[in-house]
Amino acid sequence: RKIEELYHKLYGAFSARYPDVTFAWSYKTNYLNEVCKVYHDLGSIAEVVSEFEYQKARALGIEGKDIIFNGPYKPYADLKIAVEEGAKIHVDNLFELDDLEKIADELGVKIPVAIRINMDTGTYPQWSRFGFNYESSEAYEAIKKMYDGGKLYLNGLHTHIGTFMLDANAYKLATIKIMQLKERVERDFNAEIEYIDLGGGFASKSNLKSTYQSVDVIVPTADDYAEAIINVIYEMNKSENLPKLVLETGRALIDEAGFLLTSVH
Repeated sequence: RKIEELYHKLYGAFSARYPDVTFAWSYKTNYLNEVCKVYHDLGSIAEVVSEFEYQKARALGIEGKDIIFNGPYKPYADLKIAVEEGAKIHVDNLFELDDLEKIADELGVKIPVAIRINMDTGTYPQWSRFGFNYESSEAYEAIKKMYDGGKLYLNGLHTHIGTFMLDANAYKLATIKIMQLKERVERDFNAEIEYIDLGGGFASKSNLKSTYQSVDVIVPTADDYAEAIINVIYEMNKSENLPKLVLETGRALIDEAGFLLTSVH
């Protein structure tokens, strides 16, 4: 009941403001089968970061097209399966980009991919370990390399700016940069970015960080996060269609729904 309550509250805040929202359940947050099933029954697709999680989602009946394959390490054989099954692959590094070009040659197909981007959103520490950097133009250069190769094309942009984010404004800044990159890529490469993925990181009311104030005071509401992201998309979208908005919320949907019981020996 708590999972459903939290899900409907967060999803409702976004879907009431935006016509095309998809939640992707973060398997790394909790990959117990029965927990994952609850989120899938509520309408979530799967977001995975390993072959183990990918195959778990498939075993739970999730089709490849409804799996986002994230993570900094995707072995060649696993990438190939994901391509063959139509998964949404988020390219994390140049090694992966090269592997995907080889797979495109092997299968004789042009592969749609998204790219993972890290950026400065004014928070400390800055998460720079996932994907390509925005400020240094590393992300743009990786996209250019992709189009120069002619074997991949971009249909999504993804960022994951941190965890337990207590500043909703960080998501506003992230969305501004994602939308700026979207416009530039669509213009320069005649591309169509179908979706933007703002990752996860929304804070729960479990007191993860040492604070003096009540979590009811310091934790942004679902509406705060939704306003920060969606207003920017409406203001900055220059193409005919609005992009699909994907969120990979984990902690904020599960933290308050259970307790971890252990014995210490």
